[in-house]
Amino acid sequence: MCAQHGVAFSAGFTTNGYLLEPTLLQRFTELQHREFQITLDGDAEWHDKTRITANKGATFEKLWSNLIAYRSLSANFAISLRLHLHQDNIESVRRLYSSLHRELLSDPRFSVYFHKVSNLSAGGTIGEKILPRDRYLEAIAYITSCVDCCKNDERPMSEEHLDGYICYAAKPNSLMIRANGKIGKCTVALNDDRNDLGQLHADGTIDIENDKLRRWMSGFSDLSERTLGCPLSTLAST
Repeated sequence: MCAQHGVAFSAGFTTNGYLLEPTLLQRFTELQHREFQITLDGDAEWHDKTRITANKGATFEKLWSNLIAYRSLSANFAISLRLHLHQDNIESVRRLYSSLHRELLSDPRFSVYFHKVSNLSAGGTIGEKILPRDRYLEAIAYITSCVDCCKNDERPMSEEHLDGYICYAAKPNSLMIRANGKIGKCTVALNDDRNDLGQLHADGTIDIENDKLRRWMSGFSDLSERTLGCPLSTLAST
């Protein structure tokens, strides 16, 4: 439709990579889906504890096979490999990073980005696994010290290395439309009433709770770095 009407279209998405086989990735690039974020929780030791199939099967081997197969594609794509870090998986992520550096990171289409596991749920029970900021930065330095600097190391290595980062959920022009038509801002807090902002109806009309919506964008009023970086973290509970 975009091609028929002369509209430029591009897209990207976040995935666990399990079903993103090389032929599907190739097809996506032909449709101008060229940017992908693939999340990993470590090598097989940790990834297969936290990223399992519905029948509790392992997923790392298939994901790794997909990643290696992407190298042979001639397609123009950008894959950001997001490595989740917490107290217990540092050694696992270090082994994974070494493998990624050896097998993929010489290809400029691949890059690595570390992300600290956070407790974004009021009833969450992972507090003891969360790395304090200093320990998190030490862990990244330790993990990356196992190899020489890669070609893509001018890119930010983690959210702590971003300068003036603004979350998409804080931006006025960003909305999340769910499969059931519900409208929100944050793609993490899916069961949080603060993130239930309205409804897109089948006839194309939209209902929006503007008072709730404005709270997500309050960082642009007070220029709070914390609110702009993660508006959910400063929203009052309902």
